[in-house]
Amino acid sequence: MPELRVDELLGRLNQGLAPLILLAGEEPLIIEETLDRVREQARELDYSEREILQVETGFDWNRIGAATDNLSLFASRRLIELRMPNGKPGKDGSAVLKAYAQNPPADTALLVITGRLEPAQRQSAWVQAIAKAGLMSYVWPLRRNELEGWTRDRAKSRGLNLNRQAAALLADRNEGNLLALAQELEKLALLSDGQPVGLAEAQEAVADSARYAVFDLPDAVAAGDVARALKITQRLRVEGEEPVLVLWGLSRDLRVLADLQATQAAGGALAAVMSRHRVWKNRQARLQQLAQRAPRQAWARLLARAAAADRAIKGAEPRRGWDELIELATRAARLAGRSDNRG
Repeated sequence: MPELRVDELLGRLNQGLAPLILLAGEEPLIIEETLDRVREQARELDYSEREILQVETGFDWNRIGAATDNLSLFASRRLIELRMPNGKPGKDGSAVLKAYAQNPPADTALLVITGRLEPAQRQSAWVQAIAKAGLMSYVWPLRRNELEGWTRDRAKSRGLNLNRQAAALLADRNEGNLLALAQELEKLALLSDGQPVGLAEAQEAVADSARYAVFDLPDAVAAGDVARALKITQRLRVEGEEPVLVLWGLSRDLRVLADLQATQAAGGALAAVMSRHRVWKNRQARLQQLAQRAPRQAWARLLARAAAADRAIKGAEPRRGWDELIELATRAARLAGRSDNRG
């Protein structure tokens, strides 16, 4: 069975509970709400006994077999939840899960729950065995351009009449923190008492709970979004992120862009630059576009400024490291935006 989206998984549950389900991903809120739906379906199908196994260091994998063997006299079916946050069962666990998938016991459903799985983990033998014998769904993080729609849909499901501007505000202030966004919607639903909620009401009621990762900053810069680049840098500073890591994320793209421009001027192959820097395929076209449209050596000059920021962060220069990072990020985003306008 191929990997399913969450909505596809929930649709399949209407046909009955599979003997094996793997639910993994990077959005804890969506994972937990999906688990609630699975449990609800299990209860409706008379899986009246539920057992939770938490995989920790030294976990005894024989407990899975023991759990399936010891069905209570008062239960007709059992749901076993195997929580494995890191998605790494090890050699013993992998063998147990593969063997279980080959011959799942009757009257028992095994629900395996993990967090993020790397591409190699999703192709591992135990994952593929579960996908073949049952169902697998991976919950990807919502993209920024999906967040506003998700906000409007969830508001509607809560009976909250939210206009587009208010939804955009909520999505922007809670980017990267879906749980906080869901909580804001619940609060607004209570405060509004069935009345429409517009931008003014949303501004008054909500907090700014956006959370960002280091890799969000290069994406904002490459998009030419100066305001977002500034907001992310300031938020990373407030959250106590290491400035050297923030600079590393920025400098990686600047290094690629400077190399692309130099290679282009020399008549070299741009594909070789992408390969040399191991740039993901979904970012290659954008970086190549920025390199081609920017003024000659513009990215190299910003890379030199990144070196100055590095010295400031390490105390080798009297300037403030975070101030240098903010200046570098906004300048780079501004250059990316100007490069777009040239096209």
